[in-house]
Amino acid sequence: ITVNTVSPHQKISVDHIGIELTGPTLIFGTMGSSNFTVVSVILLYMVLSVAVTLMNKAAFPRDTFPYPFSISCFQMIIALVWLYALTIVQRRWPSSLEVIGIHRTQSLCWDSKSILSSSGAAGAFMGMLSMGNVCLMFVQVSFYQAAKSQHILCSIILSYVWFKESQSPGVLLACLGVTVGFAINALAEVRILERRDADLAGLALGCAAGLVSSFFVALYPILVSRSMQRGLSKWQVSININAMSIAWYAPAVLYEVVAGGLPAAPA
Repeated sequence: ITVNTVSPHQKISVDHIGIELTGPTLIFGTMGSSNFTVVSVILLYMVLSVAVTLMNKAAFPRDTFPYPFSISCFQMIIALVWLYALTIVQRRWPSSLEVIGIHRTQSLCWDSKSILSSSGAAGAFMGMLSMGNVCLMFVQVSFYQAAKSQHILCSIILSYVWFKESQSPGVLLACLGVTVGFAINALAEVRILERRDADLAGLALGCAAGLVSSFFVALYPILVSRSMQRGLSKWQVSININAMSIAWYAPAVLYEVVAGGLPAAPA
């Protein structure tokens, strides 16, 4: 779950909280500013984050089932099934889904032009999710979040390159603290592996995948925001991204099938 705060284009507060899981993404709507709501969202974040991470770690052990792209694509398919079910429900009972933010005036559609309009956001989502899962396949669960922690640094860089925005000293100091923490965690993982006489190639691959995933984590909300600025609802964006992500995943899944899985680094 990722919250980006460094750019006004990705501004977030207790009045608007976006939740993004390492799995099929649905964008949650506006929430109240009460303490109960904030605490509830934090607890939900903690439970779902740990649950999804453990589920994904168990789903593709690199020594027995090294197919992280196939697992991720399957998650997209499941998300599309649920989204299509919501589409059918809305068509038959237009007012029944207003409780979850699907209004009768916002018809969910599966038009190819609409789906293709979110191809950039879908590509970033695919990169974020797939590289995150590759990272998880090669590192321990305890190091996984640290390996993906550089999205703040990537957000600062993208904000400057894309929007020509500089950040406050407080944001830069927070980014420095996270980066130092990443380095400390990486050194600790190296020492643990050295005590076990294990090869460090897996850790290196996991860190590299985590850094790539961090870049896409920072890029993704920018592209999603642009999709929503074109008048698309959050649910329509979810349909577009999940549908287009399957197309992006197709070559990676084909490679895994032909190669017999993602090559595993030495244990």
